[in-house]
Amino acid sequence: MATDRRDDVTAVPFNLRADAYAGTADAYVRFRVPYPPALLERVRRRARLSGAGRLLDLGCGPGRVALPLAPLFREVWAVDREPEMIAAGRAAAARRGVANVRWIVGRAEDVVVPDGSIELVTMGESLHRFDQPVVLRKVLASLQPSGSVAALGSVHPWQDSREPWQLQFKEVWDRWVPAGAAAAHPAAHQPVLTSGEVFAEAGFEDVTEDECDMPHVWTVESLLGYAYSTSVLSRQALSEQAGMFEADLRQTLLACDPRNVYPARVRFWCAVGRRPREHRTTGGAVL
Repeated sequence: MATDRRDDVTAVPFNLRADAYAGTADAYVRFRVPYPPALLERVRRRARLSGAGRLLDLGCGPGRVALPLAPLFREVWAVDREPEMIAAGRAAAARRGVANVRWIVGRAEDVVVPDGSIELVTMGESLHRFDQPVVLRKVLASLQPSGSVAALGSVHPWQDSREPWQLQFKEVWDRWVPAGAAAAHPAAHQPVLTSGEVFAEAGFEDVTEDECDMPHVWTVESLLGYAYSTSVLSRQALSEQAGMFEADLRQTLLACDPRNVYPARVRFWCAVGRRPREHRTTGGAVL
């Protein structure tokens, strides 16, 4: 009998397993820097939104894309495989008075969406985690003739080197990331492409890529919280070594600046592509 290896722990890198984000929702809400309005406006403008369509947000997390974009749509479907993220999204929607979001626990590859029913599909910090050929082929079918797809993300604090403290953070990060972490889903193109390149290769047209940045002041506590919001340095991934990681990062950063103030400019990016003009649907997309 064939074995379903989607969540086989012997086959899937630890940071891509179904429970990779278990226990991270609170840190994700508290310590991830929100997408700047300027970036979301670029997505809105590039996608030429009507104000009356449906948004499908895949890998929605706690609603970092779905909630700020919700006023631009009649209806939003927000999908994430981690129940805690969906619960956090629902709570955030209630606090903000957003009532047009349908929250769905499930894999992006498995959610049933009628062909031609979606105006915009978004993937915030999640495209690299999907079986891209499968998901993007189904995204194409789900989009209405004028529909678009968008990926959004930011550069992690340890991936930037414009500030001296970030170089020190990177050294700590490298010391503590468990072996076996993967940069992307095994089905992703290797070497890993930019989101715009992935969209173009999948057949989307008029693909654009944009960046912007904004100032942000970090502290040891917020950087620890950010680390715990990731799949590779979550408390679950670090297990009993979490305390030692905290002590190492705290000592390293306070040696850089004992005031516990670490300014930086957080870089954000987005890629947007449009459904091909000649694309044909096939009767029912299963995403």
